[in-house]
Amino acid sequence: MGFREDLRFAARLIRKNLGFSLVIVLVLGVGIGANTTVFTLVNAVLFRPLPFHEGHRIMYLTSNNVTEGRDNIGVSLPDFRDWREQAKTFKGLAASSGFGANLSDGNGTPERYQGNRMTANSFALIGQAPELGRDFTAADEAPDAPAVAIIGYSIWKNRYGGDRSVLGKVVRINETPTTIVGVMPEGFRFPVGADLWQPLVPTKDMERRQSRPLGAFARLADGVSLADATREMNVIAGRLQKQFPDSNKGIGIVVQTFNDRFNGGPIRIVFLSLLGAVGFVLMIACANVANLLLSRALTRTKEISVRVALGASRWRVIRQLLVESLLLSSFGGLLGLLIAKAGVRAFDLAVADVGKPYWIRFTMDFSVFAYVACICIVTGLLFGIAPALHATKLDFAERLKESGRAPGGGSRRTRFLSASLVVSEVALSVVLLAGAGLMIRSFLQLQGLQSGVNPHGTVTLQLNLPETKYPKPESRTAFYDQLVPRLQAMAGVERVALTSNLPMGGAAGRWPFELEGQAVVENSRRPRVMGLIVSPEYFRALEIPLALGRGFDENDGTPGKEVAIVNRRFVARYFAGQEALGRRVRLVREDRKDSWLTVVGVSGDVRQNDPSQAEIEPVLYVPYRYEAPGFATVVARTRVAPASLLTPLRKEVQAVDQDLPVFRAGSLDEHFARQSWPFRVFGSLFAILAFVALLLSATGIYSVMAYAVEQRTQEIGVRLALGAAGRSILWLVLGSGTRQLAAGLALGLAAAIAATRALETLLVQVQATDPLTFAGVAAVLTLAALAACWVPVRRAQRVDPIVALRYE
Repeated sequence: MGFREDLRFAARLIRKNLGFSLVIVLVLGVGIGANTTVFTLVNAVLFRPLPFHEGHRIMYLTSNNVTEGRDNIGVSLPDFRDWREQAKTFKGLAASSGFGANLSDGNGTPERYQGNRMTANSFALIGQAPELGRDFTAADEAPDAPAVAIIGYSIWKNRYGGDRSVLGKVVRINETPTTIVGVMPEGFRFPVGADLWQPLVPTKDMERRQSRPLGAFARLADGVSLADATREMNVIAGRLQKQFPDSNKGIGIVVQTFNDRFNGGPIRIVFLSLLGAVGFVLMIACANVANLLLSRALTRTKEISVRVALGASRWRVIRQLLVESLLLSSFGGLLGLLIAKAGVRAFDLAVADVGKPYWIRFTMDFSVFAYVACICIVTGLLFGIAPALHATKLDFAERLKESGRAPGGGSRRTRFLSASLVVSEVALSVVLLAGAGLMIRSFLQLQGLQSGVNPHGTVTLQLNLPETKYPKPESRTAFYDQLVPRLQAMAGVERVALTSNLPMGGAAGRWPFELEGQAVVENSRRPRVMGLIVSPEYFRALEIPLALGRGFDENDGTPGKEVAIVNRRFVARYFAGQEALGRRVRLVREDRKDSWLTVVGVSGDVRQNDPSQAEIEPVLYVPYRYEAPGFATVVARTRVAPASLLTPLRKEVQAVDQDLPVFRAGSLDEHFARQSWPFRVFGSLFAILAFVALLLSATGIYSVMAYAVEQRTQEIGVRLALGAAGRSILWLVLGSGTRQLAAGLALGLAAAIAATRALETLLVQVQATDPLTFAGVAAVLTLAALAACWVPVRRAQRVDPIVALRYE
């Protein structure tokens, strides 16, 4: 028979044993579906290039400080010009800088968008022209050129109803009259999430080499690799270090793909860990199916013996068995595609609003389908080869002489192979459960973290005062002095405060400082502190207790009343064993000469830093009259539902400045929830995969134990007939299962200790080798295994000796 006949025979056999085949297809479908889901996500995040012509040749360039160990510090405009002039491995280089764009036009509510300033050659370099209107020109970059902008498709559709007459319309962007000259195609948000674009017009600050506000991108020249470009840029970096030692000492150049730049670090680790986890699920599924096929192969020994007697070679028999396995895996692949489609859709909805790069679209493409085809073939061979080889090693002459039930089920080789598969399933499950347990514990730790504030009953909204309209601290202070009393007078509002940053939202800066009475050190060795700018009501609005001293009053921050408040952690680190109140601190910054600040209060610790860090960092608060920020968050404690105040608060802001948009409005609870979304989403994924692995492992143990009881029915009957007690039968059957479980746990725990270290950077206040998690995993898996053994054990204990002795 040829391959076609093998395929027909395999199809008939599957149809004949439909129930058995459906179980295998279901197990494989779950394993292949999980793999396809995760590969689709990984492909979109890590592998798929930008959606432009030869998008894989568009590179992102930035600087790093090798001496200080800082990455992605940006690019200065003078450095960029030198790169563009000296680099030969690129067809062209372009630069961009993101900014917040307040757009108003007198016809509707002002709105806040993500803007990007770009060199005039940017769109031509990536091969993307505006859908309407024109591209930027070199003349648009001149300092005295009229301001122009190209808007995104979503602005054009949502704000202007898709009206083509928007071209030439004059709007205000950050209070500057700007002419709309183009509209980009739908979905275009280059380089990351931009909504509108303006020409990059050099400013005085940009001309300083020490100022690095830009990002750069380039297209590789034909025949040039990433490694070639990296080597050339390293030479250029060395040249600039020698030429400009004051500004470029230790400054290197990094050339990387956009995916590596924006999806590296923890995100890459998470997705690769998920890919490894689903690989484990697939291997567990294959081990399960291999055990099922092994048991069925033993019942087909008579058939195989007849084939061999009629002249079939061993390879011919193996081929037939493998064709059956491949057909089953193909059906499993079709089911897996359906499961993956639903899984990808669910994940896409879960991360719809987390700010992912715009080019990431979780869709199945040719790469995904090729991957599915490959794993169908690989899994078919993986779970089919062992049973096929085992079935063709039998003594066929002896098998032809036998009748009745299929023998060989109790052979040592069969039991060893089956037990090995179970041990592998358990070990792989331990690794998966350990990873999932650590992620879940991290999420619970994050949920239980004490932020130091009371978030309930608060509403927040953010403002960004344009520098063109509010260029000086005095003008910004005057705006806040008008706004805060209006908000405070609103019905349902108890307290209103301003802050530069919300809890768990970073700081206005990491300010270098010095303490009065301590020796002066050089700038590079000065300590830095997380700095926040707040209004007097901030501590009361968020119910932050003051351990010592007082809060700010309305005059603090004015000349002669330069004061500060520090948190407990600051006192413990810098004033240990000393009186904190009355001590003086001075910020030491290049762009201004600060006054000495007198400490008038010590607040409770509030977590401003990344929650994955174990310790709360020292924080220094200054009053907004000392340093009025352009970017601020309003925090209002309310007596009513926070959502009911969002619209009234927005109206009050625009009553003070009709062109100022409000954005990121919501409750503080929602802000904290956004901080934990990676653990919630990815922790859930790991938990689902671990549950599937646990279920498959328990099923595998059950099937092996049930098959073992069936094969040993006659032996059990003899033992019972000779007076064996039920307890001895219990240990007879349970003994092999517990030995397999113990071996799997030992191997799995050893592997998990090594494997979970890959998650170390993702965990929140949980060690990668957390003993509590590992003990819990062992306990859960042991209980699941014992539950799986229970039914076969009870069946063995209830065997009727008379029936068993007649068993054939």
